[in-house]
Amino acid sequence: MTTTVRLVLAAVVLCAGAWIAVGALLEPRPPIARVIAHLSRRPPRPIGRVAGRWGPVSRMAGQRLAFADDVLTDLRVVQRPPESHAALLVGAGAAGLFGPALVVVLAQVAGLVGRDVVVPMVAGLVGAAVAPLLVHRSMRSNATRLRHDLRYQVSAYLDVVTMLLAGNVGNEGALRQAAQAGDGRLFAELRQRILAAETANRSLVDALAALGDDFDLVELRQIAASAALGSVAGAPVARSLTAKCATLRASLAAEQEAEARVRTGRITVPLVGMSLLIMTAVIYPALQ
Repeated sequence: MTTTVRLVLAAVVLCAGAWIAVGALLEPRPPIARVIAHLSRRPPRPIGRVAGRWGPVSRMAGQRLAFADDVLTDLRVVQRPPESHAALLVGAGAAGLFGPALVVVLAQVAGLVGRDVVVPMVAGLVGAAVAPLLVHRSMRSNATRLRHDLRYQVSAYLDVVTMLLAGNVGNEGALRQAAQAGDGRLFAELRQRILAAETANRSLVDALAALGDDFDLVELRQIAASAALGSVAGAPVARSLTAKCATLRASLAAEQEAEARVRTGRITVPLVGMSLLIMTAVIYPALQ
């Protein structure tokens, strides 16, 4: 009976320690280096149509694969041409097809596993299916993170536009001057689109709406609609933009609060593991 209790306690301690270690590895660390690099970043360069390092492979893969509109929007956000993403998917599929199979074959040659043809084939098929999915999901998650950062920049842009409108600056003048107030990704794209719109003798509102469509930013489309309504019907643009700015701040604050609650909930498992370890440390000497 004593040996059984010891084995059970050892198994519980081992599982708790493994769970705490896995939870610590999965918990995101404070991204201080990333924040510093983000603050000292340079304005992004314009996106090329085809990445030069992929060459004909990217063009061939881009002609064979067709992406949905939401995927193309995410690719624009991460500044990756569709041809390059298609080439990455093809490369990941090839690596997943031959990589695990090669490892299994080497293990069979070394005598670690039995010689069987089915195992390398299954490993290759699973790797070929999983590797492109991981690359694609990584791109989508990166696009979501970048779009979240762009929403903060939209909030800052709205603040500057509202202050300029309060200073009796015209609608298009406020949109143009506010784009010069920052060096982030959104401001660089806005300056580029505004310059292109002025060169083509088009309205700046169209440039904002096009950028909102390209990056799937509803707030930019709302700004463009308010500015267009103000220029056509004389609507109070400053009041409307102020309300949109307050709404955007409230939405971002709610998202931060929800994320903080999720991170707080992740502390429960390590706390339970620590409690089990403490209980084991207290009870085990008594069992002796």
